[in-house]
Amino acid sequence: MSTATVPYTLPPSRLSKPIIACGIIMALSASRRFSAFHGQLLSQSPTLANVAYWLQTGIFWFFYGAHTIESALFAKKLKDHGVSVLSAAWWVWMVECFIGGKFCFEHFEGIVKIKAL
Repeated sequence: MSTATVPYTLPPSRLSKPIIACGIIMALSASRRFSAFHGQLLSQSPTLANVAYWLQTGIFWFFYGAHTIESALFAKKLKDHGVSVLSAAWWVWMVECFIGGKFCFEHFEGIVKIKAL
């Protein structure tokens, strides 16, 4: 089993906040029980309920689709930097990428730059 050439470290605060926000948005968009507009407003307006449903569905497909594509691209980037699929670092990087999307790329590039110095 090879060791990771780019070890995982927690992202800095400026990147961890948007990564967490992405994760929350993804979790909420995946739940049909949750709607940001749920309550009196939606129960009173079928049109607004329909708009909220389509908005939540759109957000779901956008985030999950984009982050799936980004994860595939990121897997290649990890391979190019010698991070083995068998390492724990690879799996943690991939989870962060699926949740955080582009912010994971920024985090990774920061680690690579620091390592190069």
